[in-house]
Amino acid sequence: MRYLFLLFLCVFSHQLTLAAVPDNDDIKTARTLSSITGYCSADEIFTNTDATASGYKKASNWLTEGKDIWFKFTATHTDINVTVTGKATGNTNKLVNPLAAFYTYENNVLSEQIGSMTSNNNLTTAYKGGLTIGNTYYIRVSAENDATGTFKMCINNYNPPKKPGQDCSTAATLCSKETFTELNISGAGNNNHEAIGTCLSTESNTAWYTFTAANNGTLTFTITPTNTADDIDWVLFDLGINGDCSKVTAATAIRCASGSGVNCSPRYFITGLSVDATDLSEQSGCVAGQDGMLKFVDMEVGHIYALLIDNFSNGNNGFTLAFGGTVTFEGPKAAISVIKNQACTPNQDFTFNANASSYTNLKWSFGEGASLASSTALGPHTIKYSSTGTKTIVLETTGAKGCVNLSTYTLNIAEAPQKPIIRANKPSFCLKDTINLSVPEIAEASYLWTGPLNFTASTASVAIPLINLNQAGNYTLKITVGDCTSEEAIINIPTIVKNPIAKFMTDPQLPGKFAAPAPIKFINLSTDANTYLWDFGDNENSTEKEPTHTYQKGTFKVTLTAYTTNGCFNSISINDLVVLPAGSLLVPNSFSPNGDGVNDEFNINITNLKKFNINIFNRFGDKIFTSNNIFNSWNGTWHNQAVPVGAYFYQITGLDLFNKEVKHNGSITLIR
Repeated sequence: MRYLFLLFLCVFSHQLTLAAVPDNDDIKTARTLSSITGYCSADEIFTNTDATASGYKKASNWLTEGKDIWFKFTATHTDINVTVTGKATGNTNKLVNPLAAFYTYENNVLSEQIGSMTSNNNLTTAYKGGLTIGNTYYIRVSAENDATGTFKMCINNYNPPKKPGQDCSTAATLCSKETFTELNISGAGNNNHEAIGTCLSTESNTAWYTFTAANNGTLTFTITPTNTADDIDWVLFDLGINGDCSKVTAATAIRCASGSGVNCSPRYFITGLSVDATDLSEQSGCVAGQDGMLKFVDMEVGHIYALLIDNFSNGNNGFTLAFGGTVTFEGPKAAISVIKNQACTPNQDFTFNANASSYTNLKWSFGEGASLASSTALGPHTIKYSSTGTKTIVLETTGAKGCVNLSTYTLNIAEAPQKPIIRANKPSFCLKDTINLSVPEIAEASYLWTGPLNFTASTASVAIPLINLNQAGNYTLKITVGDCTSEEAIINIPTIVKNPIAKFMTDPQLPGKFAAPAPIKFINLSTDANTYLWDFGDNENSTEKEPTHTYQKGTFKVTLTAYTTNGCFNSISINDLVVLPAGSLLVPNSFSPNGDGVNDEFNINITNLKKFNINIFNRFGDKIFTSNNIFNSWNGTWHNQAVPVGAYFYQITGLDLFNKEVKHNGSITLIR
């Protein structure tokens, strides 16, 4: 027994372990990331706890393979930056020494997309450039030394600006408000006192950006360090119209933030401009009321602005810069509009228009299978595709300052599926049945079922348990592949039939004991039924409504099944029809209710009684047992307590099959 218990415990524990394996433990079940631009999860959202090693060789920048999990995304821009934050001061993550790498996976072939990876204090940043827009890529996350635990993940798919310099003179020009990630900043350039006189007295690790307001509007932004333990400071300068770096002075600094939020309580690490903030500057240290956010800026059209970002922590880590507000930056603009011609038919094609401005050069790329691969003409362009599937159209515009803007549009090209033919498992249904509806599965299709009582489903086959008569009616199905939807199919489920109720009694009544031959009349009390099947329990049957059946000796179970015209049915059974040999009469004179399984009850065998009653008395005349069921035997107790050994007296009365009174009196000795 101990061995069996230990075996059960091991199996049970193993099952618990299997149940906890992450759903993205394998590349084939990689979790899809739909938000990939400036996305950051909260702490402990992801975990590789209970993950298993996939068996693929370690990534190029890894020392060990580890227990990995997988994510996937479709590239909408050319560069990807992923930051995995493990255990660190100020967070609740548990993973130590995280690892990250990028892959493609086609036709069961895994190919690493080698990029860069840096790790410091349980924070790992992986970067890959040169992505093909529209392609699917995979992110593999693991940890050194088989470590497991929870982690935070940030991901940004972006088109990178020019690498910023450490001085204003080498600043990167921003031509759009697209969110981007700077991998790392190191050093303060040739002049580490350009911000002298502002809240930032000296510079440690700097990045400079300039941008020009294309309209009058508000500007907000957030700077989020890749390492949340880093102290990020910044200064924003208004250089005026046609301004240059000679105007970078304390007088032109319109906002400045140098608080030490990562060392304060409450702690903060995100800094920037906000519509809710009111202060214009925050000084270094932990000044009461400082939270890293300053009041938004009303930008003036044509003015040039310079943004200095400084990593005071000397961590040489990066940050993500995300802009908001109503202002736009000067630079090329492009947007794609599409007209679908004869959509979802074999003759479909697509007309692409470019809504572009402020550009010097323009280039279209129409995706795989396009009748025209690319063009430098504005358009419109009407394109036909030789294959179905997902197509990513890219419009690239280049501005006067060398800025590049990429606009993408994703098409799911398909032909409308044929109107489906719905099959049901039965032509008619009874309450408590299950309706099974199905259509052949189509690759990469989605399904939308609707029906009575707000029924909906999204699989090719559905099972509908019938618990309500109102579930009858029309069930509809539409199948969608890509952007194309089939004609609606309808199947009607006819009126659901209420199940009959099988019920009967007998004359004489059951349960009972009878002497062979014993004729029993069956009285049918069923409702909502049309036909009947009696099983008398002796290999004999009848389809009469109220048959009479004669039994020979034996013990029998009688079953009545009641049917409706459409096949709905219900059954009921009665056990304990006992037929003894003719003339049987047996009343024992003793019994021993001691629990040994032998003669533990006072059993009465009197046959052919229509009515039966027994009373048992003790020697003081107290009635200690009574019953009108011949199968209800006395077990030697009174008020659920065992009675003493000794003599007891019984009185049996009843009516036989011929309505004659039956009386038997006697004594019974109880021994233990």
